[in-house]
Amino acid sequence: MQIHQVIETYDRAAVDYDAILKRYWHIEREPLIASLQLKPGQTVLDAAVGTGLNLPAYSEGVHVVGVDLSHKMMDEARKKRVSADITFKVSDLCNLDFPDNSFDAAASGFTFCVVSDPVRALAEILRVTKPGALIAILDYSKSQDPEIQKWQELISDAASQQGFPSGKIKWDALMDYDELIYNSQLTIEVLADDRIESPNPFSCGCQLLLKNSKS
Repeated sequence: MQIHQVIETYDRAAVDYDAILKRYWHIEREPLIASLQLKPGQTVLDAAVGTGLNLPAYSEGVHVVGVDLSHKMMDEARKKRVSADITFKVSDLCNLDFPDNSFDAAASGFTFCVVSDPVRALAEILRVTKPGALIAILDYSKSQDPEIQKWQELISDAASQQGFPSGKIKWDALMDYDELIYNSQLTIEVLADDRIESPNPFSCGCQLLLKNSKS
């Protein structure tokens, strides 16, 4: 989706977003954030922080910078009870307004299946994180099962244009993580690649742990 479409869609969805994810795409965020092995005093980028579903999982002493395009999604995030120090900033993942090597780690939940250019977005996260930084990703993804891929192809247009529920959540039902992490030539080392396979084409996903391997 283009930026204006993302903002419009997720501004509209903001107040219902947590309930929608809890009903249809609920996954505990604590293991995702724990995989970053954060220490007190470190700074982590929460890329497309949304309504802040990751935020309660961050521990005290960690500084989190949550970026998003939607003011209304971040308004919901500000209501979360958190232990970490949180800063919110409006920013486009494909053009992050931070210097190189600003962050010790990064996390992202249900993001790359929404952005218009996933390779560019991940390249930006790599730019603003330090060499050796861990990057944890939870997302919807294209199934590795050709039979399920057929059904994802069938829902693809409606998922990206109409959304499910209608007008609330829109995404790329053919988001290809094999292409993004193995064929994009980005400076990453894949430490964990756990796929969530399901006969339901709406429920396929992945949880990844990447290492920024730039020098």
